[in-house]
Amino acid sequence: MKILIALMLFCLSPILSYSQDDFTLNQGGTTQTNYYTELSYEDIRWAPIIKVTINEKEYRFLLDTGAPNAISKKLFDELKPELIKKVPVLDANNYENNLNIVRLKEIKIGTVTFHDIPTAVPNDPFFFDCLGVDGFIGSNLLRNSILQLSSKSRKIIITDQPEKLKLQNKKGTEMYLTTNQSLPLVTLEYIGKGSGSIPTLFDTGSAGFIEHSLSQFMQIEQAQVFDIQAKGKGKSTLGLYGFGKDTTQYRLKLPELKINGTSFKNVNLITTLGDDSTIGSRVLDYGVVTLNYKDKKFYFEPHEATYDLSEGLFPVSLIPVGNQLRVGTIWEEQLKEKLTPGDQVIAIDGIDYTTVSSCDIIKKEAIFMGKTQAILTLRDTNGTTRKVTILKSK
Repeated sequence: MKILIALMLFCLSPILSYSQDDFTLNQGGTTQTNYYTELSYEDIRWAPIIKVTINEKEYRFLLDTGAPNAISKKLFDELKPELIKKVPVLDANNYENNLNIVRLKEIKIGTVTFHDIPTAVPNDPFFFDCLGVDGFIGSNLLRNSILQLSSKSRKIIITDQPEKLKLQNKKGTEMYLTTNQSLPLVTLEYIGKGSGSIPTLFDTGSAGFIEHSLSQFMQIEQAQVFDIQAKGKGKSTLGLYGFGKDTTQYRLKLPELKINGTSFKNVNLITTLGDDSTIGSRVLDYGVVTLNYKDKKFYFEPHEATYDLSEGLFPVSLIPVGNQLRVGTIWEEQLKEKLTPGDQVIAIDGIDYTTVSSCDIIKKEAIFMGKTQAILTLRDTNGTTRKVTILKSK
């Protein structure tokens, strides 16, 4: 899961690494056949939330195709499921820690019941408590099903019968599933001065439209696919185990992106520290998405033939640190004389930000939403305050 808010990137989806015992999360499933269930979902701007049933009790779960199945520590204590393994986990900043994997005996989604699903139990309750959710429905649970998502109807469908979805064969392309978690990778076409195809994680837990991994950018930079708009150094990524190290990152413009033949022009991207580039839940604004895990096919049915995503960007990334909002990455050279990474933001356009939590930032509208300029009131490490006006690029 990746949550892009106020020009700052939160990355939650855990990437499980494995020892040589070949442990896999691809276990369990449903014994039902010819099933079809349709559910409404709650859209909180970056991740669909659905209701599930465990032991005849209803819970709220995120639908996160970019993560394995997971439950909160609170739900773990309530259910007391069987512990099957401890595995090392890398967060979005490549920090490693151990994670308990349990066997979720039964979970019902609509009319379909899944049994014996390996499920991660993150120790940190922050995201669960902040969003009021009890867990994630992940790709290892969905690996033998077909998932369709429509933002217009705010509905998802889970089935094993593709004929009921009236899929257009010409819109389907190959989809690849990772070995141990069945995370879905789809191939997108990147077009600039050069062109190329890049395997990209389809992550419904990602807040943005698309983010590009720094490592993949460095590998294909010479292909001249992207126009480099700016680069900056600072902290911009919050993962399961905290913020990453200060790293040089890039703001990029992609002249054209094609998703199953549908053209998106003038796409802005920010590089991220994860290994995978991701396409997130905002793609649902532009069409219906179907992930056919069963037959390894990806479908995108657009609402319109083409899209122009031209949009300006603000030259500063802001990050919450403790209960304060601070300057993260500065993208314009001339601003580096006025701003310093780590400066506290105590007000924006006269609105007080002296005390603000990460949860506040996640749940509220994006800080710069609808603005073309903003006046930042800043306090540096010496306690000196000043005001700096920043402008959105054209």
